[in-house]
Amino acid sequence: MIDNNPKQKLRIKCKEIRKNTEINDTSLGICNIIKNWPVFKSAQNIMLFYPIGSEVSLLNLLKIPDKNYYFPCVDGDNITAARYNPDEGFSKGKYDIMEPVGQRYTDCNFLDLVFVPALAADIKGNRLGYGKGYYDRFLSAHTSIISAVPLSSKLLFSAIPSENHDIKVNYLITQDRIIRP
Repeated sequence: MIDNNPKQKLRIKCKEIRKNTEINDTSLGICNIIKNWPVFKSAQNIMLFYPIGSEVSLLNLLKIPDKNYYFPCVDGDNITAARYNPDEGFSKGKYDIMEPVGQRYTDCNFLDLVFVPALAADIKGNRLGYGKGYYDRFLSAHTSIISAVPLSSKLLFSAIPSENHDIKVNYLITQDRIIRP
């Protein structure tokens, strides 16, 4: 059966592009830009994501002291946040994604900044996720939190398909620059 869903077709294309991207260099470049970003510097409570497959890794940011780091945890159809403690580490959660061991927070309005994973994004702030809507639900419930998608510049497009339920992010960060749509 042929899939005529434009988002699904783009997901396939982006996974292929990402597979052929030097993810370690891209991740390092993005982390270096984030470290000098005034929004990051002033943020105290930051939610990262644990990379899966060939996703951008922001784990290098954990070396920056005097910040509280949180990671998403899948809880039913929603995301909660768990504080990262290096002494407790991570354990596998839903979809085999690593999650911090420890207390989970359902009300995440204390977060200053959340980094959102994406397969692709466009310069208007639309993101192409994995199709489950977790981050769209999270961002729509936490509108005061600044959101940013870190991704390779190869996965930044002028436009991607979006729907009414898709929530735009505030910033896009590539290894080359920061974009505020």
